[in-house]
Amino acid sequence: MNLASLIKKGSLRQSATATPATFATHGTHHPPTVATVATVAVAKAPDSAANDPAPDADRWCWPHSTAMTGAEIGIFRMRLEQFTSKGLTLDDGEALADKLVKRDRESDDRRVCFECLHLAGRAAGSWRCGNWQRSGIVRQSKDAQLPGELVSKLQRCDGLTLKS
Repeated sequence: MNLASLIKKGSLRQSATATPATFATHGTHHPPTVATVATVAVAKAPDSAANDPAPDADRWCWPHSTAMTGAEIGIFRMRLEQFTSKGLTLDDGEALADKLVKRDRESDDRRVCFECLHLAGRAAGSWRCGNWQRSGIVRQSKDAQLPGELVSKLQRCDGLTLKS
């Protein structure tokens, strides 16, 4: 019979004894007083208040992690607004803006048409290059319409003029 079934039957009531726990040290044991516990619990006060602004809000951001700095977030938001105003969906605009954050971090000199002053049109299918002669992308004006894959592709273009 196992111990659990013996306890359930109540047959251990007569033979069970309890042995109080003893300390392993030879000296007398004195439990800690409230004062001893309180001194351990007190922490050293910080030099500045917890709600003071951080000296460097970007200290844990790029290049120490993949998190964007405050400046990168500002540029990201500006680009997102610019891309969605030109007809990109919010998801496509975020993906492209994120791609450009990575490009900037890698010091890549390629650009996308959305950054160019000469991109005309407000939606896919209506995008046109206003500087098609200099860019060399087409040979005649009627062919200056740009496919969606091209306007979001990183490239080097002789006709690029960055928006200010």
